[in-house]
Amino acid sequence: MKKWAVVMLVLSMFVFASSTALAHGNDHRDDWNKNQLQSCNEVVASLNATLAKVKNDWTRAVLKRMIANFKAECSQGSSNNGSKNDSNIVNADKSALGITYLGNDNAGSVTLPVILPRTGKNGSSISWVSSNPSIISNDGLTIHRATNVDIAVDLTAVIKYNSASVSKTFRVIVRANLPQMTDVERVQRDSAALTIKFGGSDTINSVTQPLAELPSRGVNGSTIKWTSMLPTVISNDGKTVVRPNYGSGNAVVVLTADIKSGTYGETKIFVLTVKEGLPDAQRVAADKAALQITFGGSDNIDRVTRPVTLPAVGPNGSTIKWTTSAANILSADGKTIHRPAAGGADAIVLLQAIISSGSSTDVKIFLLKVKPEFSSSDMVAADKTDLAIGYKDGDSSSYVTGALTLPTSGYYGSKIVWYSSNPSLITDNGTLLYRPSSGQSDVTVTLTAFISNGSSGDIKTFTVNVKHL
Repeated sequence: MKKWAVVMLVLSMFVFASSTALAHGNDHRDDWNKNQLQSCNEVVASLNATLAKVKNDWTRAVLKRMIANFKAECSQGSSNNGSKNDSNIVNADKSALGITYLGNDNAGSVTLPVILPRTGKNGSSISWVSSNPSIISNDGLTIHRATNVDIAVDLTAVIKYNSASVSKTFRVIVRANLPQMTDVERVQRDSAALTIKFGGSDTINSVTQPLAELPSRGVNGSTIKWTSMLPTVISNDGKTVVRPNYGSGNAVVVLTADIKSGTYGETKIFVLTVKEGLPDAQRVAADKAALQITFGGSDNIDRVTRPVTLPAVGPNGSTIKWTTSAANILSADGKTIHRPAAGGADAIVLLQAIISSGSSTDVKIFLLKVKPEFSSSDMVAADKTDLAIGYKDGDSSSYVTGALTLPTSGYYGSKIVWYSSNPSLITDNGTLLYRPSSGQSDVTVTLTAFISNGSSGDIKTFTVNVKHL
């Protein structure tokens, strides 16, 4: 998309938000202000002008959604006084309206009848229509689950009070009747798939640092509890590893995983070798070679804009103390940073690490370049570079099984608004409504982030793959 289109889109979003707030921010007035209505119509015209110039199909679709929403706001704001009280009632009942699910059901997984309110909190009457009454009846009390296929059903509520009427649609996913996995099958499959994730270049025969992960849940849903036979060397959670002293030999540690589902359980055993520690001089040398500064976001040694993380202990046990050449720019612990003013020169900071073990000591020096404060366009660019989607444990962009975390602001202050190419599957806020049934194909969804700061804006897209059950 051309840059002018991006900027116009972002500006249109701002006008939409501010005009909507204006229309609703003075509820104590009964009359729609003519200036507000004129402004409303002007914004609609501006959005339509932008739409005429944009060629990208996805951006055009987003703009059309925005125009439709804005027209609805204009229409609501310009309603006459005579129907305003009735309109307020039905809109209040619309906002409060929800479906009650039974058992452990929710909108993304319906297996039981649903409770559909017939009266609003403020006295409006509510009637319901199912888009597929052969799956969910209009009253929600009859459910027919298909075999091996999940089915999406729209339940539309028509809310009326005197002459005022509004509607609200809920999409629910009626889960298929699938063959159930027994507890024995679940545990056996999870046991076969269970592995330990090691840190760095470690292996089961050479452990020198904390373990990266001991899974607490199997891929099929079994619970897993870990026990170390030598917790003074490897803790039960694997997060603490104490290597034997140099000259005392390696330590062999047995970790047991108790895997359980329902009343059935199995145990899987892992035998790990923890390598003995190094002599002082070798320990210091190894820790010096491994020592690195951890930078935030997309920072690096030549572009520092955030606090940094400075290790206090080396992976082999050496102690590390830090000094700084410019405490007014970057503190000795790396936690406080004061960047030069925008337009100024870079600041060079020397961080010195003093690495010690026993009688052995060495020094390692890092030269960091601290960048001046950013302009609004620089902030957008930096927040775009850093922007990433958060996934639940075990998920990735190519393997989505749960809700996504979509940031709404960047580290440098940019605002971020998201749009989904398939909001009936993944909503604009990252909620996963359902997954395709077993035997169905995975579904690809494009998520577009609009990033803005001041008058600057940009777009970043992500493609994710929703896995079938």
